[in-house]
Amino acid sequence: MQTLKPKPKSRPFCLSVKGHVKLLRLVFGLAASVFSIADGALIYRKLLFNPSGPYQKTDAHDKLVL
Repeated sequence: MQTLKPKPKSRPFCLSVKGHVKLLRLVFGLAASVFSIADGALIYRKLLFNPSGPYQKTDAHDKLVL
């Protein structure tokens, strides 16, 4: 009959190097997501309230009739 060897004690996952790397990836991923959403919202707002170029809305009575 084989005797079972006790499992060696290991560090908790959050204190290991892999744990720190995974937590940093999570934090930077969340920050990148938040900044991307904020950037998209700011660009949308700028284009909505301050359009420029040929796509600018004009009223029909502003057009010149020759």
